[in-house]
Amino acid sequence: MPGSPLRISWSLSPAEGTIVEQRNECSCGLFCLLSGDHTQEEPDPLLEMPVNFPLFLQHPFRRHLCLSAATAEAQRAWRLALQGGIRLRGTVLQRSQAPAAHAFLEAVRLYRQHRGHFGHDDMTLGSDAEVLTAVLMRELLPALRAQTQPGLRGAGRARAWAWTELMDAVHAAVLAGASAGLRAFQPEKDELLAALERTIRPDVDQMMRLRGRVAAKLRTEIQGPLESCLRRKVDAQLPRVSQTLLSIVEAALAAVQTLLAQGMDRLCRHLRANPSGARLRRELMVFSHLTAIGAQVYSFGEMPWDPELMQTCFREAERSRGRLEQLVVPFGFLGARSLVFGAQDLAQQLMADAVATFLQLADQCLTRALDCNQAAQQLEKVRGRVLKKFQSDSGSAQRKFIRRWQLCIFLPFVLSQLEPRCKAELLEFEGDVLAVGSPALTIEGIYEDVIRGVLLQRIDGELKKALSASDVSCTLDGCSEVPWDQAGAEWSSELSPSVWSHLVVAPHLCAGGLLPTGCTGCQLT
Repeated sequence: MPGSPLRISWSLSPAEGTIVEQRNECSCGLFCLLSGDHTQEEPDPLLEMPVNFPLFLQHPFRRHLCLSAATAEAQRAWRLALQGGIRLRGTVLQRSQAPAAHAFLEAVRLYRQHRGHFGHDDMTLGSDAEVLTAVLMRELLPALRAQTQPGLRGAGRARAWAWTELMDAVHAAVLAGASAGLRAFQPEKDELLAALERTIRPDVDQMMRLRGRVAAKLRTEIQGPLESCLRRKVDAQLPRVSQTLLSIVEAALAAVQTLLAQGMDRLCRHLRANPSGARLRRELMVFSHLTAIGAQVYSFGEMPWDPELMQTCFREAERSRGRLEQLVVPFGFLGARSLVFGAQDLAQQLMADAVATFLQLADQCLTRALDCNQAAQQLEKVRGRVLKKFQSDSGSAQRKFIRRWQLCIFLPFVLSQLEPRCKAELLEFEGDVLAVGSPALTIEGIYEDVIRGVLLQRIDGELKKALSASDVSCTLDGCSEVPWDQAGAEWSSELSPSVWSHLVVAPHLCAGGLLPTGCTGCQLT
């Protein structure tokens, strides 16, 4: 009903929040979340304020915010804008094409895995400083509660607000320290990478041959327990998870295609009334707001960034989230929010690519010599080409999306199941690896790549069935999850994320005080 409150729930950082509509509810969870007390408390004082159209932003480590909109329409517009901002801020590292960004995420995963946390969750949403802050705050929280809560004065609401003030101050200090540490590390990181590449490049052939031999021996040693684990605990769930992931991304991309086709049709109808190809081309290039056609062209170009319009696609990505969580929680996967964000990012990116392609092709084919009918025919051809390309791109994107998230779901689980038995067998191979004398090659990294390769064979086989395309290979070009020991692999001038994280990021995080001490790059796994 108009005027009812909307809560924006923040999980780990501002980038990691989701926006959840809560009608006619008191926000007693505010104090429960901050104090750890799960009992019912008195209503949030924010709801007692005379605010007609509020938006609440809640964070476990920071003070909460209440924003007031003038109308219900403005409230919805702000909610959609904040929703998009939270998502884009949350996936800034995941969307980055820089190897360093992916290596940083890998380093955080390895660090947490070293400390016994194997499952994928939403801890890696946010900027690099926010991710480190979230990791540290989660580790500091038990000690903070034990040391400070007994000494907090007051009771009830006063005590809860005292705890809020303390957490806000601690979070600010940790975030400032993480940000400063990362900035200071940048020059050192560049020097380390350059030195590491000079060291590795002359010996890369020998390293690859040794790695291949060790990987073959390891595969033989762990084949029994690995196959047993996959048959008993993964194979039965793999088809259901594949279908659920496919339904999430397929629905979102189908909505994108519908919106794209409608946008192109709407634009073509307006452009058909144009008297000449020259003017039509000019409108496509300048996005003039002074004409009706120019406004339509501008509106079409802005479709990927229109939160109201794209909400249709984003909502489709949310529909199967509950069913997905039921399937994957037994595997320790708690990153459903990251997964949904990823599907929404993919929908937005494919829409942006298609819109840009349409405008570029239209500009190329519309010449001054064309009359109105000829221009319209050319635009129809462009429309067909764009839709065909979108279908091809979306098919490839679906396979990559499903493949990546199946690895995120199952690989940490399999590693955790094999940890007690198989890790002990790595010691007999460690001498061969250490003999190379290069920190770029670790027995833990080879071990994980072997498991990843076997798991990918299962995933690819099931993916072919799910897509009903058994005659099409699911080994994707440019897929970062492809094992390192492929035949004919070449040494890239860019260090792989796993090498970068082992050698550069993780040791500094510990040595520089950004993460607790007691581990090195080679020990993280």
